[in-house]
Amino acid sequence: MTLTLHRLAIAAAVLLVLATAGVAIVQFEHTLRTGRVVNIALAPLDPRSIMQGDYMALAYAIDRELPEDAAQYKYAWLRVDAEQRAALHSLSNSLPQEPQLVAVLLRRRDGIVSVGPNAFFFAEGSGALYEQAPYGQLRVDAGGKALLVSLLDENLHVLGENSR
Repeated sequence: MTLTLHRLAIAAAVLLVLATAGVAIVQFEHTLRTGRVVNIALAPLDPRSIMQGDYMALAYAIDRELPEDAAQYKYAWLRVDAEQRAALHSLSNSLPQEPQLVAVLLRRRDGIVSVGPNAFFFAEGSGALYEQAPYGQLRVDAGGKALLVSLLDENLHVLGENSR
């Protein structure tokens, strides 16, 4: 009897993990399809990680504009121009009421506050294509969650295999 209960518990746990992963995937796909496009200037950073293979560490120019007390805030409010180039407007703990602003959840890693993901992975051997990318393109959902979609050239054209 206990063996059957044990198996049922394991099956329920596996189903719960799969359901949670499925919901997360659906949410990510929704953000990639419908999220607002935001192009953020990248800041120079050591572009390669030998230990992780074909990977580029990212930093954003906006991060350098964040005040020292940025960690106490939840969102960076970005002003976006006609080409979706983002500039820092302000920081807040609530979503903006102004439709021309985009709220991005601030990320905290190792004491560093940032507006976007800190890494971009690419196909083996294609690193030279991305090393000098001046922009990262993100899709941002209504709650401020930002997903890095691709890297862009100076004319805001998508670089690499993700180009459309």
